[in-house]
Amino acid sequence: MNRDSRLPALTGLRWAAALVVFGQHTLELFYDPDLVAPRPVRAALWALLVNGGAMGVSFFFVLSGFVLTWSDTPGSGAAGFWWRRFTKIYPATLVTTLLALLVVGAGPGQLAAHLTLTQTWFPQASVFGALNPVSWSLSCEAFFYLCFPLLLPALRRLRPGGLWATAGTLACGVLLFGAALTTVPRSQALWLGYMFPPVRIAEFILGIVVALLVRAGAWRGPGLRWSFVLVALGAVAALRAPYPLNQHALTLVPVTLVVAAAARADLAGVPTVWTRPLLRYLGEVSFAFYLVHYLTYLTYERLGLLPHHAHPLVAALVTVSVFSISLLGAMAVYHGVELPELLRLRPRRRALPAAPPDPDTTVETPLPIPVR
Repeated sequence: MNRDSRLPALTGLRWAAALVVFGQHTLELFYDPDLVAPRPVRAALWALLVNGGAMGVSFFFVLSGFVLTWSDTPGSGAAGFWWRRFTKIYPATLVTTLLALLVVGAGPGQLAAHLTLTQTWFPQASVFGALNPVSWSLSCEAFFYLCFPLLLPALRRLRPGGLWATAGTLACGVLLFGAALTTVPRSQALWLGYMFPPVRIAEFILGIVVALLVRAGAWRGPGLRWSFVLVALGAVAALRAPYPLNQHALTLVPVTLVVAAAARADLAGVPTVWTRPLLRYLGEVSFAFYLVHYLTYLTYERLGLLPHHAHPLVAALVTVSVFSISLLGAMAVYHGVELPELLRLRPRRRALPAAPPDPDTTVETPLPIPVR
């Protein structure tokens, strides 16, 4: 398998994941804070959006483990790896955190936790839910990055049989842990089952394992179309599951199948809708969109521009407005902060042999084909 493949379909899929996150936040912040749909509305679209945020984040966690493994060069060193991850996620995170400080404010402890990406290590919603709440997932990612140089060498030693056993154990563990937490208070389940980094690292490790199986030619799974069918079935099943089992446990396996199937399609040179230039570009700005969209809703709320009981046409127009401003803001953050800071903090060494593509971005080349 060609490790240097840039896996463009996975880039386009990043945009799809960002959209379902936006969809859930639109439902809970604007239309239905309790996310309880009338019975006639319990259809596929609702099923996709009502837990879309959880499913989208789960996709990003699995994808992160997959692409970091795919692009890793043995012997590159932990310090270099950590610096590359810092230069990718922190500039945009810092800027949007400071913007959130202007919009909603925060105390010194809340600000310190968010600036150090440690907010999800605190069980208080006043900490992990402060400022730009969606940045909680970056706190988990920071922990994953810290562990990656230790995890990958250990998993590389496993044969395909051991990797498959590990994948099955991880998937079952997430499902069983989610089921066990259905008996605890919701606030505790939210933090322990959904936001606590040592718990969420199972999805990241699953991404590592799947990447190793795909690279070894040992992966056996359905194609992209059937993987999406399984995602839809998992999303519908989650509608009747209790919290937090309904968040990501029932869609983790299908989401993982999507990641593997898209990667295999890229490696085989099979064009899909996700490899189209527009979707690849939108996937490129999806990280910034993820950081910006919630702030846009918070700003609308502060300005009184979020009419929760508006006519459906007005509500639709406001949603389109929020989406458009979020996308423009994401493009500004990407082109004004993320991309230039990445280039500034990662000086290119043209005299050296070309390095494998960065798993978060390929902006060091003129091709807009990032993966994450």
